[in-house]
Amino acid sequence: MSVISFFRKLSDVINKVSMTICVALLAAMVVITFVQIICRVFFTALSWSEELARYLLIWSSLLGAGCVYKSGSNIAVLFVQNLLPEKLRKFAKILVHIFCGVFFALAIYHGIRYMGLMGTQKSAALHIPMKYMYLSIPLGCGIMGFHALDAIFSVIYGKGADEQ
Repeated sequence: MSVISFFRKLSDVINKVSMTICVALLAAMVVITFVQIICRVFFTALSWSEELARYLLIWSSLLGAGCVYKSGSNIAVLFVQNLLPEKLRKFAKILVHIFCGVFFALAIYHGIRYMGLMGTQKSAALHIPMKYMYLSIPLGCGIMGFHALDAIFSVIYGKGADEQ
């Protein structure tokens, strides 16, 4: 098994795990919101449900962004890219993924810094350390960066190439 095919398979596994976690987080968000509505109408409003739903949304958004990046389903303006000849189009795709990778690396760096600065703070209702909420930034961007590398390899070596 070549390094490229191992990298590609690892990217696929990370994507599958991220999708599973996203589905679980979104399902939990729906259940928590439903329970909050029932409690608000018939009993007393829950003090923690809105905060937990917000944090689940943040985590599912950042993990889901990695899944979207992996599948190439994100919004893209391809008009200029499609006008280019095949070799320049390939170069443009690689360049876009490199720019995205640089952005993800910067987001990871600043996310870790912010996590360290604000990590001792506790959430208002749940009283959990905020570093776990801020961890979603470097982890989500790290997954997207990994998928960016996989996309670069796919453009260079082809999506179906197992041995290089």
